Formats: sequence, C-alpha cells, structure tokens
Amino acid sequence: MKNFDLNEKIEFNPEKPVKKHFVNSKGFHAALICLSKGLEIPAHPEDYAVLFTVLKGEGVFTGKEGSKTLKINESFYLKKDEIRGIKAITDLVVLGIQDRSNKGGCC
Repeated sequence: MKNFDLNEKIEFNPEKPVKKHFVNSKGFHAALICLSKGLEIPAHPEDYAVLFTVLKGEGVFTGKEGSKTLKINESFYLKKDEIRGIKAITDLVVLGIQDRSNKGGCC
C-alpha cells in the first residue's frame, strides 16, 4: 500500500496551471491539477476518459454537452476523445483520475 498526502502536492502558479501526476500505472493515472483564480485550460480532446473531482475551490468544467460549475466534492466525467476544459473561478484544486485502458468509458 502507498499513501499520498495531496495537501503536499498543492502548488499554484499565477501564470499557468500546475499538474502533478502521483500514480502512473498501466491503464490508470491520477493527477492533481491546480489553477489559480482566473486561469483556464481551453477545451480540447484527449485520448482517455477522466473523472475530475474538485477538492478545493470552484471552477467551470466544459464537455461536449456544455459547461457546469463545480464546487468541493463535486465530480465531472468525460469519455475518451471528448473535449474538456477547466476555468478557475477561485483558486482551484482538482483530482483527475485518467482511464488509459483504451476502453474509454464507464457511463
């Protein structure tokens, strides 16, 4: 068993998002994404499914069906090849769980 203190991985940069991978295994990745207030990751497609969960703050998450504002403990699931984007309304910390199995979906 391996433990992770995600509080130690939180780091903000006022100029760009900070992404820290902390689990990289076959078919499964986990990363902490930190965006300072006002920063944005423009909507773009990715070749993996992902579950984003807000750990701190508030942000607007974009997918193919539009945008939704999420707060602490709310999640947003995106399928493989689906567009995704994030804009921080406040300083934002997001846990991203990536499905890299090439199956691309649960829901």
